[in-house]
Amino acid sequence: MSTPPHTARTSPPPGRTTALIPAEDWTPLGIEDLEPVAWEALRDTGNVAVVAGPGAGKTEFLAQRAAYLLQTDICPPPQRILAISFKRDAAANLARRVTARVPEHAARFESMTFDAFTKGLVDRFAPALPPDWRMTDGYDINYASSAEVRDFLNSIASAAPAALRWQVAGFQSDRFIPDVLGNYDLPETVPPDDQVSTVAYAAREWWRARYLRPGRAHLDFVMLNRLAELLIRTVPKLRGALRMTYPFVFVDEFQDTTSAQFSFLTSVFGQQTAVTAVGDSKQRIMGWAGALPEAVPRFAEAFGAATYPLTWNFRSSDALVELQHVIASKLDPAVIRAVSKATAEDGHEPAVLWTFSSEAREAAFIADWIARDIAHSDRTPADFALIARQTIKDFEPRFRSRLAAHGIGLRNDDARVGKMTLQDLLKSETARLFLGLLRLADQPHGLATLWRDVSTVMERMHGVSDDEAAQHRVGEDLTELTTQLRAWLRSHSPTTAQAAGVVRQIVSLVDGAALRRYVKSTANGEDFDLVTGAFEARLEAVIDGAADWGEVCDRFESVDAVVLLTAHRSKGLEYHTVVFLGIHDRQWWAYGRDRQEGTSTFFVGLSRAAHRLIFTTDRAGRTGPIADLFAMLTEAGVPETDQG
Repeated sequence: MSTPPHTARTSPPPGRTTALIPAEDWTPLGIEDLEPVAWEALRDTGNVAVVAGPGAGKTEFLAQRAAYLLQTDICPPPQRILAISFKRDAAANLARRVTARVPEHAARFESMTFDAFTKGLVDRFAPALPPDWRMTDGYDINYASSAEVRDFLNSIASAAPAALRWQVAGFQSDRFIPDVLGNYDLPETVPPDDQVSTVAYAAREWWRARYLRPGRAHLDFVMLNRLAELLIRTVPKLRGALRMTYPFVFVDEFQDTTSAQFSFLTSVFGQQTAVTAVGDSKQRIMGWAGALPEAVPRFAEAFGAATYPLTWNFRSSDALVELQHVIASKLDPAVIRAVSKATAEDGHEPAVLWTFSSEAREAAFIADWIARDIAHSDRTPADFALIARQTIKDFEPRFRSRLAAHGIGLRNDDARVGKMTLQDLLKSETARLFLGLLRLADQPHGLATLWRDVSTVMERMHGVSDDEAAQHRVGEDLTELTTQLRAWLRSHSPTTAQAAGVVRQIVSLVDGAALRRYVKSTANGEDFDLVTGAFEARLEAVIDGAADWGEVCDRFESVDAVVLLTAHRSKGLEYHTVVFLGIHDRQWWAYGRDRQEGTSTFFVGLSRAAHRLIFTTDRAGRTGPIADLFAMLTEAGVPETDQG
């Protein structure tokens, strides 16, 4: 297997030599040192489970482990390291980190999402599926709605064999796809009626309705995962080739692993591959999507992995680490207290609970407070995050107007832009490519890093990441493209241009057909038309009144703004100051249904803060399940102040 499917790689700079380093002489790159336990985990060349809490620097640890394995020839050419993440931005971030540390080895480090990897296998090797499961007319990515799943279950329950009817009727529509389909290993042949259990019957009927049907199949990523697992299980040569190609595999955010993903990982890399799983069960907030309980310990047991808990926290001050420990101990009584490696700031309370008499008072007070803090410090609006459990749209109007009175912008990462959220749009590789081209056309000099990022995407788009001559041609094409786009922008100012026209121009210049194929083959769940539609909608919203195209790009990204987002969307991010809005029943009405996951969500949101953490609440009663959250804050010694 010379080239695995849909790789994302960066070629080494021309002329750079690769000097091997003895393992005992290797030192970290770009950082001063690793904590002692991280050193142990890094040097362990077997299966490794790394428990990394908030601020532990797990991305940096994985980058250093990759550098160690590649530079010491423990992972020798032509073998590669495969890194699997759950989000595209996390995969891209890790790839950039490794490229910065060991550019000469970056071509042998492949970072992608779980879904992109399994989709790539199916797209490339589908003809090798067992005869009963081969597609005849291709497939479309199609997600079933809750109503569709409910209607399907109702229909098969009435038609089920009498012995299975009541059990089929007992399936929960919101759990059917992650729990039933995700746990069902496809047999080599479609089972007949007299050989099905309740699960096998329901799963078979689902596959018949959406996949084993005339015309194009309808697949989601759980189904693609199951097909990929069937491929690996029934084609030993493919499994052997993958294991030879990737002797080392990293899996990030392992606490979010689903049953289907765990099953796939075991089938492909259960033997002859050293798997490094990094995660933190205390940050498991994807249970609703099928994330396994205690996924990291389950991995350690199934793979015989040594467990290494990282205890250094590079993000948060010591006072905030102590607060985090109080909450973490409710999720895991045996948790080890982290050690803060961040420099503490003086002159402010690290954590406080503010009580307000009304929502209007809350927004006015916080906006005034942020404005004063920015005026008397070197902080910018982007240092502040407003985080809430849910219903972000309820907070946006009042905070936007109050902050605007001080000349401060607000970016709602949860806002709908076309058919996407703004956060997803800003993280989309397609959107970043379009925005990068606009910036390069508007400002032809001084953007070397952006030029490199855009050219790397175009190299992957045209499949020339390993061909130096072809890369040179892509660079020439990019120069010509930006020159043509620059001429178009100069004849179409923001005051006269239409957003739709801008998007059409970019797509026509960048080779829209090639980009569409690239997006379809690599971006899990990212529909090209959906992204371009969202990009156009966002452009339309920010183009009015802009003095030039540079301002349009700045408005599009809104990087210098206070961020408003949900606790779920804040995962993996960090801010100087976090204001955790709405610690009351209106935001946490479902807390009592699943206290474990609710507490994990609380933990994730509050642990984004590096130096200051402010909780807000109202004067309503604190009885019932919500009392747990206030009890934790009291135990942590968080003072409360009534702000009127």
